[in-house]
Amino acid sequence: MKWQSISIETNYAAVEAVTEILLTAGADGVQIEESTTTLTVIAYYPQDEQFKNIFNQVNKNLNQLETFDIDASPANIYTNVTSQTDWDNNWKTYYHSQRITRHFTVVPSWESFNPEQKDEYPIIMDPQLAFGTGTHETTKLMIQALETVVRGGESMIDVGTGSGVLAVAAKHLGVQNILATDIDEMSVEVAKENIKLNSSAGNIELMVSDLLEQVDIKPVDLIVANILADVIERLIPQTIPLLKKSGYFLVSGIYDDIESHITEELEKNGYYIVQKSQMGKWHSYIAKLKEIK
Repeated sequence: MKWQSISIETNYAAVEAVTEILLTAGADGVQIEESTTTLTVIAYYPQDEQFKNIFNQVNKNLNQLETFDIDASPANIYTNVTSQTDWDNNWKTYYHSQRITRHFTVVPSWESFNPEQKDEYPIIMDPQLAFGTGTHETTKLMIQALETVVRGGESMIDVGTGSGVLAVAAKHLGVQNILATDIDEMSVEVAKENIKLNSSAGNIELMVSDLLEQVDIKPVDLIVANILADVIERLIPQTIPLLKKSGYFLVSGIYDDIESHITEELEKNGYYIVQKSQMGKWHSYIAKLKEIK
């Protein structure tokens, strides 16, 4: 099978809008590649008779962003053909084991794992087309946050699980019951396969849900979300009835320009910030609900 990629060079402030354009055009997911000056958002589509129409629509919507006062500059757009075989081979050439925190190393499924210390754990991933590798700064920040708050035996919801990396890490740390959700059915299937690769991640439950809208369970100890910042704003009020009063909300996917706004939204919804962390342009929060007196 062959795929056509559409790559758009943009900036941090416009990344959500550009991502939404590509997803609306039918992509199952996106990759985000960072350089010192720009972000490149990449999506993949089947190479068939529909691709020309898809590209034209994406290009049209990109050009219309300025009418909504969204500056997507440099807004360069490119296409490229990628075969499934090329994709697989490229990953095996360039994607290798990577230590991401003190306790965790992300390991591709085709490599063996040799720990450097006693309490180093592997998160085995099999990257697939248009899904993350588990090594982005926001993932590192979230796993560090989990290492900070997990004591063992907790219940947790992983919102927008993607590759399943946070759910697997939480299992290693001792979280007992985990529900992992994603709006995209293919993401849920990818996470399911990755969880199977990790023997310690056994009984993680997965479901398709638009954030927490379809989730109907008792309140949990932890809610974690590493997702796009504009979606976080919609998620925040949904977490309140599903989080224990003593629980923690761990969230990342927040870049410099929107950090203060997300802080305001958390506080407006009754949260206070226990800890803020930053890696490059990306931020993460550990938050708790304020006690009602």
